[in-house]
Amino acid sequence: MQTDTDSITLVFLHGFLGSRHDFDRVIKKLPEKLQKHCVSLPLPGHHNSQPADYRESVGYIRSRLIAENVTGDFILYGYATGGRIAICYAFQARDPHLKGLFVESASFGISDEERKLREGKDLMWAAQFAFKPPEEIVRAWYSQPRFSGMTDQQKETIIKKRKNQDFENLAQQFSLTSVAKMENFRDRLGELPFDVVYLYGELDEKFRLAADREKRYSNFRAYPIAGASHNIHMFHPENVAEVIAGNIPGEN
Repeated sequence: MQTDTDSITLVFLHGFLGSRHDFDRVIKKLPEKLQKHCVSLPLPGHHNSQPADYRESVGYIRSRLIAENVTGDFILYGYATGGRIAICYAFQARDPHLKGLFVESASFGISDEERKLREGKDLMWAAQFAFKPPEEIVRAWYSQPRFSGMTDQQKETIIKKRKNQDFENLAQQFSLTSVAKMENFRDRLGELPFDVVYLYGELDEKFRLAADREKRYSNFRAYPIAGASHNIHMFHPENVAEVIAGNIPGEN
């Protein structure tokens, strides 16, 4: 990533059910001069913001950057849903100030065959978020295999944090940003004029396979995090901060 660390801004996008504070521990582990240039944005459909599809989310991110006074060069770091929105922004916004992309546990798109299966699965999740008791559905969400690296205590802590939200909004947001509705960028990573740094947990088989698939691109760098599952930044902030600092010239 060819950029000046004295002026570059790191912009973090959290995942579904998350908040802009999810990366606070990562930011605190970064070198001090990077900490001064970090901004975390709330996703659409979260914390009193309106739900938005991928196209609208690109516009939303652009408006939030202006609101946060990010007018110069920046790098996007996105986790899960935030990662998919970051990927869409990279391809669709045509923003000359975007100088790099960090993606944590997120898909670059799926095939048409996979899309049909995923549509049905995600419709069922969206319905559950809309109609089931919040704690029940949040507990079910974090019982998925992708979160197998979390201890029972860690799951209880995160369930307590996530259950007090507007679940009607979240259900709509989940549906609008299902990976089934995302354009497939798998075969286009080489078009990006900067590096794509990909973080995945070694316990998260789905995204380990995704990393293996994309390694054919010269601008793709994959970083497996030992002992981690899906939400690496929550429980391995030191590792995430190390990968970030190691991929910005002047910090490694």
